[in-house]
Amino acid sequence: MKQPKKIKKNEITRREFVKGATMTASGLLLGSLPLSSSAYAAGSDMIKVALVGCGGRGTGAAFNALAAGSDVKLVAMADVFEDRLEESYSRLSQRFGDTGQLEVPDDHKFIGFDAYKKAIDLADVVLLVTPPGFCPRHYKYAVEKGKHVFMEKPVATDAPGVRTILESGKIAREKKLNVVVGLQRRYQNNYREILRRIHNREIGDIISGQVYWNQGELWLRERKPEYSELEYQMRNWYYFNWLCGDHILEQHVHQIDVANWYLGQYPEKAQGMGGREVHRQGVRTNIRPPFCRIYLPGRSCHRQPVPPDSRVFQSGGGRLSGYSGISQHRWQQQCHHSRSKSECSF
Repeated sequence: MKQPKKIKKNEITRREFVKGATMTASGLLLGSLPLSSSAYAAGSDMIKVALVGCGGRGTGAAFNALAAGSDVKLVAMADVFEDRLEESYSRLSQRFGDTGQLEVPDDHKFIGFDAYKKAIDLADVVLLVTPPGFCPRHYKYAVEKGKHVFMEKPVATDAPGVRTILESGKIAREKKLNVVVGLQRRYQNNYREILRRIHNREIGDIISGQVYWNQGELWLRERKPEYSELEYQMRNWYYFNWLCGDHILEQHVHQIDVANWYLGQYPEKAQGMGGREVHRQGVRTNIRPPFCRIYLPGRSCHRQPVPPDSRVFQSGGGRLSGYSGISQHRWQQQCHHSRSKSECSF
């Protein structure tokens, strides 16, 4: 089995960050540097950031970026829906309004399907936090304009989108741009510690494993008379495959990435099954509760019961589990209320 490189503490200056970009393959393209390292505008230590996608996750990403340092400034925002942008701006203003880091005048608030271009043009670093169905074209444009990028997973929802991401990633590497994807497990200490133990051969070679994702119901925005069908689907993007990619892509991608990361290789084939999900409010969606098995070279499928929200790896030296610090009571409660579950065995 090919072993990934040993993890090292990432200590880097802003100028070094811009000079030496590193990109690592992880299903798609994953930057090896956290967003807090950031990038600097040529001739200045002030970093200009644009936010594309002003929902809850986008607002959170902007919070994270601005909290990285006083030399980070949000200069532009873009969204299809004006109410979402204004809500995001209001929340950011409560925290950063008097810091000088929030400099988004009205003429830097862009609304519409082409708003992302106007925002990207004004920045050094771009936060792409839209529904993943839109991400490939946004990422392509940002790379063409020579911008450093943070983009949320899963970055694409279909094969053409994936190919666009990969091709743009090659150009980003040639331009020495930094690209970071929101697969945050790779920066989480407990996951990194388990990987360290695997590399130290404390449990032997991994021969099989299971990764799970369990969660309760997510938000659902009721249809309003003034909504077109397009607007309704976009405001409920998680429930429509052309925007979301389905649960196993949108959420379970985190745990699949952990399996790929720990094994240091990618699946040869995969099988999946599922059924159509009906929201408890009676709203029909495209989401299908999935189960899948992933087959890797030289590894047989292995199954065993484990608590929800866990990672279990079977090896020649025993069984290694990594839990989220949830008590058994919480496990049972979460399992009882879970409406969305995915599992992969390898």
